[in-house]
Amino acid sequence: MAEATRDRLRSVAILGHSHDGKTTLAESLCFAAGAVARLGSTDQGTALLDFEPEEQRRHISVSLGIATVEWDQHRLTLVDAPGFQDLEGEVRCALRAVDGAILAVAAGSGALAVGTESAWELLQGAGLPRVVVVTKLDKEHADFGATLAALRQRLTPRPVAVHLPIGQEHDFRGVADLVSGQALGFDERGRATPLECPGELEAERQRLRQELIEAVAETDDGLLERYLEGQEPSPEELVRALAAGTRAGTLVPVLAAAPLRGFGAAALLDAVIRFLPPPERLLPAGSDGEEPPASDPARAPVVFVFKTTADPFGKISYFRVLDGTVRADAHLHNPRTGQDERLVRPARPKGKALEPAESLGPGEIGAATKLLHTGTGDTLGPKDATALLPAIDLPPTGYTMAVRPKTKGDEEKIHAGLARLLEEDPTLRSERDPVTHETLLHGLGDVHLDVTVEKLKRKAQVEAVLSTPQIPYQETVRGSARQQHKYKKQSGGAGLYGDCTLEIEPLPRGGGYEWEDKIFGGSIPNQFRPSVEKGVRQAMEQGVLAGYPVVDVRVRLVDGSTHPVDGKDIAFQLAGAMAMREAVEKAGPYLLEPIMDVDIVVPEATMGDVIAHLNSRRGRVGGMTSMGAGLQRVTAHAPLAEMYRFPIELRAMTQGRGRYTMSFGHYEEVPAAAAQAVIAARKEVMHAREPAGA
Repeated sequence: MAEATRDRLRSVAILGHSHDGKTTLAESLCFAAGAVARLGSTDQGTALLDFEPEEQRRHISVSLGIATVEWDQHRLTLVDAPGFQDLEGEVRCALRAVDGAILAVAAGSGALAVGTESAWELLQGAGLPRVVVVTKLDKEHADFGATLAALRQRLTPRPVAVHLPIGQEHDFRGVADLVSGQALGFDERGRATPLECPGELEAERQRLRQELIEAVAETDDGLLERYLEGQEPSPEELVRALAAGTRAGTLVPVLAAAPLRGFGAAALLDAVIRFLPPPERLLPAGSDGEEPPASDPARAPVVFVFKTTADPFGKISYFRVLDGTVRADAHLHNPRTGQDERLVRPARPKGKALEPAESLGPGEIGAATKLLHTGTGDTLGPKDATALLPAIDLPPTGYTMAVRPKTKGDEEKIHAGLARLLEEDPTLRSERDPVTHETLLHGLGDVHLDVTVEKLKRKAQVEAVLSTPQIPYQETVRGSARQQHKYKKQSGGAGLYGDCTLEIEPLPRGGGYEWEDKIFGGSIPNQFRPSVEKGVRQAMEQGVLAGYPVVDVRVRLVDGSTHPVDGKDIAFQLAGAMAMREAVEKAGPYLLEPIMDVDIVVPEATMGDVIAHLNSRRGRVGGMTSMGAGLQRVTAHAPLAEMYRFPIELRAMTQGRGRYTMSFGHYEEVPAAAAQAVIAARKEVMHAREPAGA
């Protein structure tokens, strides 16, 4: 197919819980459609869509895999998204580029995996129609009926079966199609072949078919009226009504498959074409909520970039055409950066390969290289008309680690590598902590950051080490103090002399630092008073109690003396620093720690465990609110020192169903026992850094 009209286009995301077989399902679709010569395997590292080394090593998807295939005179673009919770950002990017979805659910005993429920919630939020495929029906303990019951019990809109498996576990060999009434087997490419339905399945087939007809009839007044009069709909009427209900979001067809053997792939390709919609309203609504205009292939092209990958050879930008037609040498404008881009040659992605395309019309997904000023979430189009589309709604980062090069001297390489990866993954954040001077890497979980370190090694040729970040403690004082310090040094010739008297007192929390020059007369000449303050600031930055910055104090310079020959700038700096340290020691210093505002959403059944865990970590629960659907919101305050492992602990306590956000709240005094441990550990580290013989 050189070109495809819009009604013959389908773009679908393939979602599911990690290890539920969604990438294998995508591979079986590519194989059945003839896009690949052999069925790829995630276990053997031969999958078309899991081509990154990190994916092949871990046997999970870590980024979007995209392939365009041809089937029954239609062009289908499959976007395989990761199923692991830490990689949810990739899923959200995929949902901005598709019109529907396939949800892969492994056949099991009936309990739905957290990734299934999370994917369903994301699809609901995006308003995307979907079909469900029950996978791994050829495995031990596979139970289609139990899985279907769990889907119906937990999910809305109500899933409805259109297939009944023929054979169980290793004997799975086909399906009874409840729409057409035919029994279908599978050939070596997973395509449908005639099969005889066993007599023992007839009662179950009739029951499920009646459920299907009733569910479909409820969405179509004409069918419902005829059904109540005793007329069964024809297969063609069922397909039309089922497609209308699916696209309207009131029905979800459930199919059966065994992707590892390619079984069911052809039936799923047919279902995508029949039940999921072609590209329709691609452009955004107007600012006043008016209906968006229909896309027109004759207009200037507008594209939305939903994914970026970076490597030593440059960038690849994956985009969806929203309007117009993209052809070679297209010149597009990026309103976010104000830069023009030249799209040299559009391509259709097929795994890691980019197949050149003469043109890409509205609704198609394509790729371009060397868009230098464009990132994920950017809209490109004509200079005089391009409006920014809404940003991709990405999950907030909740897991932080310090990152440093394994080899000294590689700091620049690691920062350059991180910059490229931040372009590639918008759910990553990096910052330099001004207190601890560490580079902090923020992501969605431990697997997310581990994969990032692996990519750094492969793409930037630099090995990085992750570690628990240092806590940005602060020091302050309880009371007031007055301290004088005289610095004198005489070693032949001109000496050094500086003398100052300081008074310090605490400020309210968050008060910072105040300096007051209260000297009357010329006990310290004007040119040396800034030197005293410079020494005070140095002492505050270096800390007194445990080497952390001193905050929330007012410092007054009240007296001092000088020497007509030996009075020097450096002497007054040293005198100011020493006087400040001694004053802080007299004023009752203590440690402050950052307290975080934590918002947690957990299932009701695990709320008690989560609250007990927070209490054991010096947390304080502020409130609990029911959110419905069996969920509870817990708000709390907790020390940052106790929260770095919380994302992993929360996942374990809630079987992956808990979510949380955390933001800085305020500083509080560290309890005495904890403070002693912090001070002792800090002094040990500082002592270890001292040169031998110091």
